[in-house]
Amino acid sequence: MNPKFSTQPDIRKATADHFPHLAQLWLEASLSAHSFIESAYWTANKQAMESQYLPSSEVHICVHNDSVVGFIAMVDNYLAALFIDPSRQGSGYGKLLLNYAKSNRDVITLNVFARNENAIAFYRKQGFSIRSEQIDEPTDELEYVMTWKCSERSF
Repeated sequence: MNPKFSTQPDIRKATADHFPHLAQLWLEASLSAHSFIESAYWTANKQAMESQYLPSSEVHICVHNDSVVGFIAMVDNYLAALFIDPSRQGSGYGKLLLNYAKSNRDVITLNVFARNENAIAFYRKQGFSIRSEQIDEPTDELEYVMTWKCSERSF
């Protein structure tokens, strides 16, 4: 058992019934983490997250004490989304979900906004490296392409 938790969180496959809640969690976490992007952008994309992006991804949720505290969405080896309820961030849930995704992959790639310093620090701590940078066209924001490879694991 992880010493951070008095009871062990559970990671399980999300179902379509979870998607409305996950889209709301995504919206709240996105607004919290991305204050440098207009809130209207996130609000306008909530429905697409629920009806398009989540259904086309492999989504797993982290449940702790009967509450969904976060989720991870993978498309093959691409980390499309990793979001934790803002009130529960810093408690180890993101690391648990990411380790779950790492457990059956040799490489994971993701994009992260360059101004999202907390996320960049988190991913670096989890063994990811910045491989390149590009502009996210919908937001015109600089983003980094980060990659984790199994050989880069730190034990």
